[in-house]
Amino acid sequence: MNSETVYQVAKTLPKEEQLLLFEKLKNDFKILDKSPKTRKPVFIREESIRYLLDHVFNKR
Repeated sequence: MNSETVYQVAKTLPKEEQLLLFEKLKNDFKILDKSPKTRKPVFIREESIRYLLDHVFNKR
């Protein structure tokens, strides 16, 4: 069975069944959807203090 045959069969299903099939396939491929998350760099203490002084406690 190839993807074209499966697609044609899936298109003949009622809308409710198409939605259920879509949810099942989405759950099966959830692992492939996860891309590595990029983390923001963590501020070091001195950078944090400088940021607070410049942006929070600055009364301009």
